[in-house]
Amino acid sequence: MKFPKIPRTQYKHNILFEVVFQVRFPPILKIANEEPAAFQDIIRKKGFPEMKAKKSDLTSLPTNVPDAIRKAIAGEDEYSFLSEDGNWKASLTKEFIALTCINYTDYGEFEARLTTVLKIFDQVYEPGYFTRIGLRYRNLANASVLGKEKTDNLREFIPPMIAPELQNAIGDEVEAFEKTIIYADTLCNANVRYIFSELSGIFGSYKINNELSYIIDIDCFTEEKERNVASVIRKSRLFNEEYVRNIFHAATTPTLHAAMEPLPRAD
Repeated sequence: MKFPKIPRTQYKHNILFEVVFQVRFPPILKIANEEPAAFQDIIRKKGFPEMKAKKSDLTSLPTNVPDAIRKAIAGEDEYSFLSEDGNWKASLTKEFIALTCINYTDYGEFEARLTTVLKIFDQVYEPGYFTRIGLRYRNLANASVLGKEKTDNLREFIPPMIAPELQNAIGDEVEAFEKTIIYADTLCNANVRYIFSELSGIFGSYKINNELSYIIDIDCFTEEKERNVASVIRKSRLFNEEYVRNIFHAATTPTLHAAMEPLPRAD
């Protein structure tokens, strides 16, 4: 992808509200048919002491509904293993394992946790291979995150490449937009969703109510098979270093960077 390559930058005000890694694998019926006690016994000693389970319930659905539809509505059993502070969550189903962080500081810390989770999974369940590998960064710029004094005109955070509509004669009349752009090269696919709108709800650790916001939601992934944890980790690192940061910078302006307050580089 021909985005300008940007060096790693840290900010005083980080607008990331959630980072998610997910990798899929051929279905493992052992996870569907029995609780992951062996997995929990190891992961709870590695920083994930709490557990929640979301069980599918086919009995609550009418019996005349076809099985395929009933299963799709009920969903899969999903087990979540959380850190004590709630900032980290490892999620497990019979078809994927994921790691979510809502208080992201840097990729090095994220990769260390991810490596731990994937090695435990590989040790307990021995998947034949991994399929879809994805790394997703979700950013939220608004007054709750950056402060009211820096968000008088949120339009100044959005570059013309993303929303040329804001630059023309009727730009002041554009109240909201939502668009998805799909980028791809031989190593990575990226679905990037851009939203400018008044939003309400829970976004990571932020709870907002009818607040004008700019969201940059970057989902990098590949469908190529990988045979071991080390290869999966290398692919995640590639997404972070070569794609996510460059796509993010292309979706921002100098005004937004100034509001985030870049920190001096520690070379």
